[in-house]
Amino acid sequence: MRAAPLIAATVFLVLCAGLPARAETSQEGDLVTSFTGSLSPTALPRKTTAPVAVRVAGDVRSASDNEDVLPQLRTIKVAINRQGRLFDRGLPICEVATIQPATERGARQVCGGAIVGSGDVTVSAHIPSQPTFIVNAKLLAFNGPRRNGHKLILAQAYAREPPGAFVLVFVVGRGQGVFGTTMTATLPKSAQGWAYLTHFDMTLRRTYEYRGKQRSYVSAACPAPVGFRSALFPFARATYGFADGQSTSTSVSGRCTVKE
Repeated sequence: MRAAPLIAATVFLVLCAGLPARAETSQEGDLVTSFTGSLSPTALPRKTTAPVAVRVAGDVRSASDNEDVLPQLRTIKVAINRQGRLFDRGLPICEVATIQPATERGARQVCGGAIVGSGDVTVSAHIPSQPTFIVNAKLLAFNGPRRNGHKLILAQAYAREPPGAFVLVFVVGRGQGVFGTTMTATLPKSAQGWAYLTHFDMTLRRTYEYRGKQRSYVSAACPAPVGFRSALFPFARATYGFADGQSTSTSVSGRCTVKE
């Protein structure tokens, strides 16, 4: 499979370099949202890229602690700095229909070679004629196909108690200015009738061999100017869109150090 030029986009990865695991918070009335990111390792080469693991996470909550009044989170859009690289050449592709419906074990069996990350999500389940209850689900990220020229990352959320699953499809696109690329996921229609996403946490990490060389799904460099050992720059901006029309944005910055 080809590695698309816009794949370099997906690297909300690179910008995290050296970014501490610290959440930036935004509040609109009773609605509180947060976004955070981190990268490992934090010391990177100046001119060449090195393998990295990148974590992004977010939360949605009520300032009054009344989760029943939260609007439903429908879209997550992460706009990232243009630095960095995501490489998928030689990796298998997983299709949505292959892992939905499927248990976590089933998804691993049919698409294990395409796994590029993991994490977890928390969902407040609103089902008619039942009290609201919390579902904690594991998340697996898979290297997906292309749709209308855009690269996809498939994030399967699977819960054992009660059993259930849905897939968040992240579409990689082009942004503007310093945030040159975007990753956008929309809550699938099958989940819109009951799932209120309150937390997501995803780490992208995968090394593999291709054509006799060791490759990394995500790699990054520290683009500090000559003479400087570190750099501070805008890392990413997360925009959350809700079913009631509300929209909130939260940004984080990154710092990297040069590895000699």
